[in-house]
Amino acid sequence: MSLAITYSFVITAMIGIQDISSLVFNHSLSFAKYSLFLNLLLYFLMNGAQIFETLIFVPRWANRNHPNFQILNTEIKSANLKYFWILFHSVHEIIFLISLLFCFPIEGIGNYLISLFFLHMAVRVWTVIYFAGKIIRFQSLANSLSELSSEIPGEIRKWVFLNYIRVFIYIGISISMIPLVLKILTING
Repeated sequence: MSLAITYSFVITAMIGIQDISSLVFNHSLSFAKYSLFLNLLLYFLMNGAQIFETLIFVPRWANRNHPNFQILNTEIKSANLKYFWILFHSVHEIIFLISLLFCFPIEGIGNYLISLFFLHMAVRVWTVIYFAGKIIRFQSLANSLSELSSEIPGEIRKWVFLNYIRVFIYIGISISMIPLVLKILTING
């Protein structure tokens, strides 16, 4: 009996895969258009959140002389943005990969999009390695309420300065994507 169930599952799955591949093949230009547009939209949403964080939130905790780590203290009511950013970036990475998959064969879009993707991933790796590590360290300082060493204000100033550069690069990537979206929207098919 279980062998019959297994065979029926495999046959059903194969039929489903054929239907899905047929759907994707027949509508690949539509998928390319929608995924690239959604990619750009998510990029601008993230840019808005990054700009808000950089101009409003960061100056509140990264005061030059007296950093206010209590804003980062996750043990009390505070702004813990970790789960928001993890979820948002994960969704964006998936959409970016989907748009890259469908847009890559399109002349004048694919190679340019892949170069933007590599730049995006380089900045993303920098974000995970440097920025996330530092903000987790700053949060641990807030949670421990320990005395701050004399190097902390210098680390904060460096983090803030590099954060401006990082946000500027992300905004540049999203602005560079606008011509690609405009170009793909003019393609008929």
